[in-house]
Amino acid sequence: MTLRTEQKVRYRFAFDIGGTFTDLVLSGSNGAVRTCKVLSRHEDILEPILQGLERMLVAEKAGPDQVDEVVAGATTVVTNLVIERKGARTGLVATRGFRDVIEIGRELRYDIYDLAASYPDPVVSRELRAELAERIDHRGEVLTTPSDVEIEAVVRGLKDGGAQSIAVCLLHAYRNPVHEERVRALAQRVAPGIPVSLSSEVVSEIREYERTVATVLNAYVMPMVGGYLTRIESGLRTFGVDATLRIMQSNGGIISREFGERMPIRMLESGPAAGALGASLTARRTGILDLLAFDMGGTTAKACLISGGEPEITTEFEAARVRRFKKGSGLPVRLPIVDLIEIGAGGGSIASVDSTGLLKVGPRSAGSDPGPACYGLGGVEPTVTDAALLLGYLDPAGSLSGAVKLRPELAEQAIGARIAGPLGMNVIEAASGIHRIVCEHMAAAAKIHAVEKGQDIRRYTLLAFGGAGPIHAREVARRSGCREILVPANAGVFSALGLLGAPMKVDMVRTYYARLGVIDWDVIEALYADMAKRLRSELAAAGVASNAISYRRSADLRYVGQGFEVNAAMPASFSEAGASGVATRFHEAYERQYGHRLADQAIEALNWRLEATAKVDWPDMVWRADSPPSAAATRTRAAFFAQTGSFVATTVIAEGELVDGAWREGPALIEQAGSTIVAGPGDRFAMDRDGNIRLSLGALQA
Repeated sequence: MTLRTEQKVRYRFAFDIGGTFTDLVLSGSNGAVRTCKVLSRHEDILEPILQGLERMLVAEKAGPDQVDEVVAGATTVVTNLVIERKGARTGLVATRGFRDVIEIGRELRYDIYDLAASYPDPVVSRELRAELAERIDHRGEVLTTPSDVEIEAVVRGLKDGGAQSIAVCLLHAYRNPVHEERVRALAQRVAPGIPVSLSSEVVSEIREYERTVATVLNAYVMPMVGGYLTRIESGLRTFGVDATLRIMQSNGGIISREFGERMPIRMLESGPAAGALGASLTARRTGILDLLAFDMGGTTAKACLISGGEPEITTEFEAARVRRFKKGSGLPVRLPIVDLIEIGAGGGSIASVDSTGLLKVGPRSAGSDPGPACYGLGGVEPTVTDAALLLGYLDPAGSLSGAVKLRPELAEQAIGARIAGPLGMNVIEAASGIHRIVCEHMAAAAKIHAVEKGQDIRRYTLLAFGGAGPIHAREVARRSGCREILVPANAGVFSALGLLGAPMKVDMVRTYYARLGVIDWDVIEALYADMAKRLRSELAAAGVASNAISYRRSADLRYVGQGFEVNAAMPASFSEAGASGVATRFHEAYERQYGHRLADQAIEALNWRLEATAKVDWPDMVWRADSPPSAAATRTRAAFFAQTGSFVATTVIAEGELVDGAWREGPALIEQAGSTIVAGPGDRFAMDRDGNIRLSLGALQA
């Protein structure tokens, strides 16, 4: 009996809560992988997690005590708090004269021709913005010190005003945080139950507006996220899982629950970042190093360029845009985030006819409650999923991941009454229009994103995942110019799989503004040494040994006279590289992004960044789906293809029926556990040794 206990398989468990589905993965120390997809419940986030975990443990004949680690991806939790303005009532402490920076913002307009262009309302109302008589200059020298009496009075005023959380953003605190730290120390004494966020810890770099926004948003979501993580951990412990809880961050790394509670803003895009990380792992494993990661779920679709096997990290991200696809219309969050772009709608996005008689898709979504009309859960508005069902891409007698029984008659009623009827066309024409519009919008956005990054999307392979990604991948690829498609095994839960491949990661930034020719490199080395010490301490608290940590240096530089920077990798030591080595790296990074360099122009540096990473020690996961080959007879289903303008008798293939390396001809519908891959007439497809399905498009037709 003792021997059997010692040989028990140990497990890591990951879940990604989306707007429509919660995706779950269980990975064993023997390399086995179980996956599950459950409808999300926004009023009870825990129930789907426990339901899916129990289902997978039963399939594995394992107990909850065998789960050693849990990795959480909060795709929508933090985002929805910001978008829906359901965070805590937040107070702001600013330097005297600067409390309205958060409302003034920048002078840049996202649409110069729109005189009535609107912007997100500030998260903190004016009556909860307090000022301190303090001043630190840009070198970090203290000019005016606030008294303890004044600080305590400010904190009491915010508390009496109903503040549930406090953000502190003082001028030039990125160079010297002494006053911010004093505010927190006194706030903990005056109002011990109110959490405090400091700008010098959230994002310690120049630019007052961006720093204030990030700090305020961190404070705004902190109480709710803390409760959310506590509820998950308590629920898992009650279920019998006594495991370490890790949190996925937007930078593509995981970290301790305690860090997630202090810095919840770093979870803003955690789910999509996990998908991009999974795409990066797939790129290196398959040798296809240039991928366009296309993640389409129930609510939104996102894209990320994987170049050379790595996703790009950016600090240019916006939350809660007033205009969904208008850059500059949201709240800037200047933190390291995997460079993703929202390119369109999801499977639950609602189609409608606008006041001018044009067919529109999104941005409203049916979500999981009531969901698309075909779910039969009360939804009556037509969605992208309803269109896919009527076009034959989904099995009308099937279900979505075993979670929802599909009702094609309800999809037909919704599209007929709200789209086909008003537009004077038949239901199939309307469904095809919905499908083509959403694919065209996504393809156009993906092409623009690639151009902005200085890349030619036509040389990229489209990696499609998410529940709706493989269904729409063919049309998106045709319209964007990609000739190859790669669909990973378990594509429907691919982001959750990415959570288990994520390393432990933390990062830090410090501003030190100077021209390259006059920089004291000893100061920069001391700056990096201090950041490394702090990051080691953060990882040590999460159980990471110092000898397991690797570091990556980078810096934000620009040509003198420019207003924006380019991030460039920095050497491990400046003793030999010096100014000339740094300049070379900047020129190369600048040319990659813009196609040219200004060789005779002086260069200046603003921010110095350090990333600390530790790989998770775990056996390689078996990426192949665990469904056995089907013995069922060959099936066919009529599927609609825009290039033929009609329904075509299409072979339906269970993923388990495919043989490694054996190429087959389309049209075909390849069914995975959580998604369906559409291969059209003239396309060729095959499965590789890892269970990925490769699809080569036939001649591109209009």
